[in-house]
Amino acid sequence: MTQLKRWFAGLIRVFNLVTFSPSSGDRELQQLPLQPSAVQPLIVRPDAGPIFRPPNSSGTFKCNYTQEVGWESCYSAQNRSCWLRGPDGKEFNVHTNYEMLAPKGTLRQYELYVNEKVLHPDGFKMLHGKVFNDAYPGPWIEACWGDEIEIKVTNLLKSNGTTIHWHGIRQNGTLDMDGVNGVTQCPIATDDSFTYKFKATQYGTSWYHSHYSLQYADGMLGPMTIYGPSSTEYDEAKEPILMTDWSHRSAFQDFYLEMGGKNGPPKMTSALMNGRGSYSCDNEEIKAGNCTAPPAKYSTSFKKGKRYLLRLINTSVDSTWIFSIDNHVLQVVGADFVPIEPYTKNHVLVGIGQRYHVIVEATHPLPVDNYWIRMTVADGCSGFGSHANGTRKIPDDRLGILRYDESSNADPNTKSNVFGRACKDEDYENLKPVLKWKVGKPSNEQEYNTFGVGFSDKSPRAPWGNISRWELGKKPLWLDFANPTILNIGKHKQWDKDEKLEDLVVIAETNADTPESWIYLLITATKFPFSGTPSRFNPSAHPLHLHGHDFAILKQSSTPYWDGLVDMTFDNPPRRDVALLPKGGYLIIAFRADNPGSWLLHCHIAWHASSGLAMQIMERERDIMKTITPERKTETDRICKGWNEWLAKNKHFEQDDSGI
Repeated sequence: MTQLKRWFAGLIRVFNLVTFSPSSGDRELQQLPLQPSAVQPLIVRPDAGPIFRPPNSSGTFKCNYTQEVGWESCYSAQNRSCWLRGPDGKEFNVHTNYEMLAPKGTLRQYELYVNEKVLHPDGFKMLHGKVFNDAYPGPWIEACWGDEIEIKVTNLLKSNGTTIHWHGIRQNGTLDMDGVNGVTQCPIATDDSFTYKFKATQYGTSWYHSHYSLQYADGMLGPMTIYGPSSTEYDEAKEPILMTDWSHRSAFQDFYLEMGGKNGPPKMTSALMNGRGSYSCDNEEIKAGNCTAPPAKYSTSFKKGKRYLLRLINTSVDSTWIFSIDNHVLQVVGADFVPIEPYTKNHVLVGIGQRYHVIVEATHPLPVDNYWIRMTVADGCSGFGSHANGTRKIPDDRLGILRYDESSNADPNTKSNVFGRACKDEDYENLKPVLKWKVGKPSNEQEYNTFGVGFSDKSPRAPWGNISRWELGKKPLWLDFANPTILNIGKHKQWDKDEKLEDLVVIAETNADTPESWIYLLITATKFPFSGTPSRFNPSAHPLHLHGHDFAILKQSSTPYWDGLVDMTFDNPPRRDVALLPKGGYLIIAFRADNPGSWLLHCHIAWHASSGLAMQIMERERDIMKTITPERKTETDRICKGWNEWLAKNKHFEQDDSGI
């Protein structure tokens, strides 16, 4: 088969959105470790299902399966692949199809509030920080496979709305809980609250973050863990490790540099591990009173002979990181929310939005007690600035310390492992999902599902005139906070006729999808037939994230020429929710049309997403409203009413980016 014959069974559309400048905060941020939010107390019934504590979960957190009467935990250090076993011998385990089945857990209730803070995670005061529950990173949200999760979010920001996205959660049947303003809801207005409700059908580690314009770059993010089985054994698990780049300016200010600043794109200034970094202030910064003592480096401790699970998350704005621990080997067992067949190496590359579970055996390989934990910048995939002489301001990669002697406070003197620094995803052949997929034939037309990443020379909606913007397809994404897609479901016949919507349509619709239909997308970083032919191409790597789905990676190539279906993998290809579009190459992905909704596909480089490198995939439009209860629809309408009332009182509101 030399070329695709059918490529389209989904709807893809692009709509409008809005944002505005932030206000500054004036309070200091207390440097806090990751903390769990308050959790709903356990309700225990006699002679019911198991209650057990996952390894090294925070505090008194326990998994509660009292609704699974007669079932018991089969999860132990000797058998991490099994989770629950029933009286008839059936199991929920790592081979269970988690897209179809999940145990009946308990209700987990959290409360998050959003406020402004003066942040100094690296010793320099950043005045425009935005945080959850007064902490950066935000509280660690924990749940167990099959739990019902309710998270009440209250917006206390005076000059911004907000929405919160639960990264990687499929939201199957709960489109309105995906947290994308302009798509699944209106923003939560100042002093208003919205409760997100969804089921944890997947398991693994992820993060939550604002999806309102560039807010997450200013601090609005936190880790999320859903406990479940693993593809191999370990003894203990550690708290998540968040890796990020950091700017001393608000991202709302930096965005204007991306859109045409004289000095080029915005430059990040620091690297942080779990909200901790180190910045060397110059004399002027010290005189201005902008500097404080940097916090102690992140550290963790091992006991020799044990195996430890580490949860790695890249929450960056513009940087891809290579994670390593000096003189130690990593066993990679999970990619995003997908358990994989274990493989070993001395480092792992983590793209923006990606997560990995790795197991480290505490071998204590050298006669020293302390080892550096490193975050190394991948070549060509970061936004760090340059010195006056042209050399790069690459941050020190020694961001954390592994200690075998907890009483020690000395810095390590170990040397880095040797590895390449190319900006490319983990080797394709290594990412073998435990739960196997067989990808079917495409049900959509190639001509309508090939998209090029490039620049648009005109942006008529930008307040400063015609400025180049990133795009995915024919034009940059531009959404409307007050008129989200979810309010326009069923109006597809009007989209091509309404003058306000005419320029937003990317592809003509079809609704032949069924849950077993396979949707293929070819995304290129160079010119290809049917790609929409953007006016200019800029070959660079882009971490692409799809909401509502894990997708199969059929092919991922750094070559500029597409050769049809040659060498594509259909039998258990790599699967995840973020993949790197190689610089100058292309990416072919596939997913089942089994989740009715309007799902965002976007680059996770914050500047690119805000510039418009995104699109919506409208999936089985006629089935969407069947998944939304009248109660949830009423709440969506209430939030939009509150947002419009806030807009009426804030006349300064001005649209300047895509809004995501």
